[in-house]
Amino acid sequence: MNGPYVDLDELDGTNGWVQTSGFVTWVEDVANHRPYQRLRLGDQDTSEPVVCTVWTDDIALDEGAGYRLTGADATYDPYGEVQLKVGESSQIEQFYSE
Repeated sequence: MNGPYVDLDELDGTNGWVQTSGFVTWVEDVANHRPYQRLRLGDQDTSEPVVCTVWTDDIALDEGAGYRLTGADATYDPYGEVQLKVGESSQIEQFYSE
C-alpha cells in the first residue's frame, strides 16, 4: 500500500493520498451510478464514522467487514464533510468479515 498511514479520526481533507483502516458501519443506497457506493468507516477510536465514497464499480465494500485501504483524504463542499475517496488507483485488503 502506498501513502502515509492516517487514522480515521485524523482525516481532515488535507492529507492527500493516504492509507487507513476501519470497519464499514453503514452503507447508503446510492440512487445514481457515481459514486457507486457511499458508506461510513469507523473503528474503536473514532467517535463519528468517516464518509467513504467509492468511485469505481470494480470495488464493493461490505457492511460489517474490516478493510485496509488507500484513498484520497478530501472534502466535499456541498455537504461540508470530509470524505475518503476510493477509486481505480486505490488498494483494498479485507482483514475481517462477519
